Amino acid sequence: MKMNKMILFSIATLLVGCQADEPQPTQQQPGTLSISTSVSQFDGEPATRTNIDGTAFETKDKIKLKIVCPYSSNKEFGEYTDGGSFDGFWLLRWNGSAFENLTSTETEKYDIDGDYNPSNAPNLFTRYLAQPTPYVFTAQTWSEEQIFMTGSGTRVEQYSHVFHANQSSEAAYKASDLMWAQTIMQTGSYHVHLSFKHVMSALLITVEGLGTTDNAVLTVEGMPAIDQAEVIVGDSYAAYSKVNVAVDGKYDYSYRAKSSISSVDDNGKALGIAVIDDSQKKAYCKAFANISKNATYTAYREPGTNQFRLIVPPCEFEPVVWLRTGANLEHRYRLQIGTLSAVGGVLYTFTMKLPNS
Repeated sequence: MKMNKMILFSIATLLVGCQADEPQPTQQQPGTLSISTSVSQFDGEPATRTNIDGTAFETKDKIKLKIVCPYSSNKEFGEYTDGGSFDGFWLLRWNGSAFENLTSTETEKYDIDGDYNPSNAPNLFTRYLAQPTPYVFTAQTWSEEQIFMTGSGTRVEQYSHVFHANQSSEAAYKASDLMWAQTIMQTGSYHVHLSFKHVMSALLITVEGLGTTDNAVLTVEGMPAIDQAEVIVGDSYAAYSKVNVAVDGKYDYSYRAKSSISSVDDNGKALGIAVIDDSQKKAYCKAFANISKNATYTAYREPGTNQFRLIVPPCEFEPVVWLRTGANLEHRYRLQIGTLSAVGGVLYTFTMKLPNS
């Protein structure tokens, strides 16, 4: 470990995990589906997509839900959306107490069905999922609708979790925090509980000697170059999806193509970023280990504090921390940490002690 002689450094990782909120049931008409959720805090969060601490969803947070019946050769109710969305995703938003159907009244005006107009998401809560076969419900947060054209001119839409290297704003920080949940029901069910966990890692840096009103910017160099990329989570059941077929019979940009895994150990882990390769006519996941570590991330400073937060990918990197202070950010302090092997769902806490503190 290397450190600048002007700065003292300490690190502690506390493995303290718990359920942060109680399940919130959604009241639906009898016989149709209802969903409840809970959110686990970061391991290492002293108190912890979602709010800044990562303990709960906030109003207008969005999830996409994939339903797969892996042991049925038929397309069961819930596995498809009748063309109402791409990749057969059910798109929901948090209304403050429960998840509800995403509608065209959202500020972003999502074109969910690909007709070039704002549209409602297909309504999952009108479906009856009572077939006698195991159901797998996989959900994750998403922040942006990404649209592109294939080489043959076919329009493709994806509902993506997009990572931000510049997390200095609260919105960019929270958008980078990817939450994931998977529940397996032994048969079709009227009620499903989704227990969400963080799959990205996080840094919390406290700067001693920095006033809570002092001007300051904290950046971290030597990070994976994944700005504006879609982060991919491995899913053991993605390969069983029956609706993620190749576009035009040859272009495969589906969830199945990106999230399928060969090892069950990768289930529910953030593995890398999506690559759209038109020359190969497919999308695939590029592992974090194969991505250049030459990017600079900017941390979010909690208002009125000397604490900085940063969502980072779960992989190995050698972060170099820079703190700039002063009216014109003319004072600079550098800290080289050495190799950090970040694990998904873990918060790593650091303390930087400025001179004279």
